[in-house]
Amino acid sequence: MPRSHNRLLLLLIAGLSLPLSTPLDAQAREATPAGWVWRAVTPASGALRMLIIYDMEGLSGLDRLEMTKCSSAAAYKAGQERLVADVNAVVEGLAAAGVASIDVIDRHGSGCEPALDLPKNRLDRRARELDEKARPLFDRITQREWDAVALVGAHASPGHDGFLEHVGSFGIERIINGVSVSESEQQALVFGGRDIPVIFSSGDDRYAAQMRDRMPWIAVVEVKRATSRTSAQLRPAADVRAELIAQARLAVAGRDRAKTPALLPPFTGAYRPVWPNSLEALTAIPGLDVSSGEIKVSGANLRELNAAIGRIANLVNSVQTADLYWEAVKDDEARDRFRDNLFMVRWRAGPPAPKPSPR
Repeated sequence: MPRSHNRLLLLLIAGLSLPLSTPLDAQAREATPAGWVWRAVTPASGALRMLIIYDMEGLSGLDRLEMTKCSSAAAYKAGQERLVADVNAVVEGLAAAGVASIDVIDRHGSGCEPALDLPKNRLDRRARELDEKARPLFDRITQREWDAVALVGAHASPGHDGFLEHVGSFGIERIINGVSVSESEQQALVFGGRDIPVIFSSGDDRYAAQMRDRMPWIAVVEVKRATSRTSAQLRPAADVRAELIAQARLAVAGRDRAKTPALLPPFTGAYRPVWPNSLEALTAIPGLDVSSGEIKVSGANLRELNAAIGRIANLVNSVQTADLYWEAVKDDEARDRFRDNLFMVRWRAGPPAPKPSPR
């Protein structure tokens, strides 16, 4: 589910406090948005160690929301089949290019957690599912256990009319140093802080256009065409498989020409709601200026920006949920009385006792 997905993305970002900029020449600075830079990667010294991060919205063969959610059993099972096909095709391409090791990690929130969306017994034997319990992902990134990253099944951020477009969760745009970022750019910032570039990705045509504009060194495969935010026109499975294999091989060959994005201070961010979320209810808060349609934040690094944006998102989502609840129960006396009773139980009990101060 989107909420779980958002939690995973924020955990990845919050767990690292990485350097966000390095000196670049003036020409490179001019080619990027203000507050962003691209930096060259250190050439690989041997066969690459690759990490595949998979999502589900941008998989081939998926054209409806239910295929990404564990709660829709039959549709989700069909979505899993496409996940197996796309990830294994990329594994085949990477292996054919001579990659030394391939790790795979689940970054989709289907609601099945802690079960993996791609069952271990369905993964190509040339790759292995990453066990985050054995060793945290943050430690692995810090120790540079990989030389490059491939993103499979990725999706566009809001505003591109992509299939199931979102960032972390639905209903939000995440603005970082003036740029409405995608999950892929967020991941590229985090891994790039340790000189690990994203070199391959797959998703719909809107996502592909976004990546070619923002990170043109990435080998991108368009697996389908978005016809709306909730529908897509699919490509033949055999054609997609062949292209995934071919582009994964090309990505390995072009790894040393890749770049990593970084941020320049001052670090600024903003929360911008996406329909049906709105800032309208927050206009009642004195001193809060939402006239621009967003709420601005600042921080010392990417981690702090995302934490602040996340807190605002939780507040707006709570207001939206409350509004939907009131709309649902306004003609249902029993449900409204139940809600009122829950509140009164807590009110009568009073606040919890304060925790003892640590000595």
